Amino acid sequence: MAESPPSESPLFLCVGEERIDLSADRVVVGRSRSCEVRLQEDSVSRLHAAFVWRDRALYLEDLGSSNGTFVNGRRIEAPCRVKPGDVIRFGALRGAIVGPEGGSAPPLPDEEPAAPDYTVGLLPHRPAGLGLRLVAALLDLSLFLLGSLLPFAPLLAALAAERFLLAPEAIPPPSRTMSTIAGGSGALWVLYAWYYVIHGWARRGGTPGLRLLGLRLTDWRRNIPIGYARAFLRMAALLVTILSLGLGFFTIPFNSNRRALHDLLAGTLVVHRPRAAL
Repeated sequence: MAESPPSESPLFLCVGEERIDLSADRVVVGRSRSCEVRLQEDSVSRLHAAFVWRDRALYLEDLGSSNGTFVNGRRIEAPCRVKPGDVIRFGALRGAIVGPEGGSAPPLPDEEPAAPDYTVGLLPHRPAGLGLRLVAALLDLSLFLLGSLLPFAPLLAALAAERFLLAPEAIPPPSRTMSTIAGGSGALWVLYAWYYVIHGWARRGGTPGLRLLGLRLTDWRRNIPIGYARAFLRMAALLVTILSLGLGFFTIPFNSNRRALHDLLAGTLVVHRPRAAL
């Protein structure tokens, strides 16, 4: 149960030039009109977090926000006690807790961990258009084919040795040896393809071609990395686009989020982040 704050030590939330009184039992922060503190910032959820007084101390709790609530650079998962001088971040919006003597938000502490570069929910973005998507696809195809030479290097070396280095009368390598080399190369290629495509989509926010052009792949509703299950689903959906001779890409101009057919089927979105945000 919430408890009224001690009257002798009121606390305030300082966001930019605003100084917000936190003396109420419960102060909800978010974009919704129902919030006591409305923050007009895309990375802030409608009901993002709440300040609550308990045992004459002020606590901050996250309300299931998409982009997280942070205290001194650490994302909170449970109610966290806050005090004057603490740096608060709601999504990408930064503020600080100050006492009655006032003050402004202090600099972020050095120990704040850097956000992974695949996290797009905290950064400005817009849906990527058809032209940029096609360029990224061609770039990825070129990079993928070039990288595919590495897994097959042992097999190519064995074939080259058999063809150019062995004397005509020399006994060629047994077929079992060549089969083993070919099988090993094939296994390496599968691992490479998984890392390049599936892992890239699931954990890094996109394949190298997408990332080089400033594009990121996200969950279309929450702007977060899509995870492995969604990545495999997107791969299956991409096969549908490929089998349609690429026609699946031409749904991009006809929906507001610029989603290709495989994005619609897998629930994903490709966004373009401005160069300054990369």
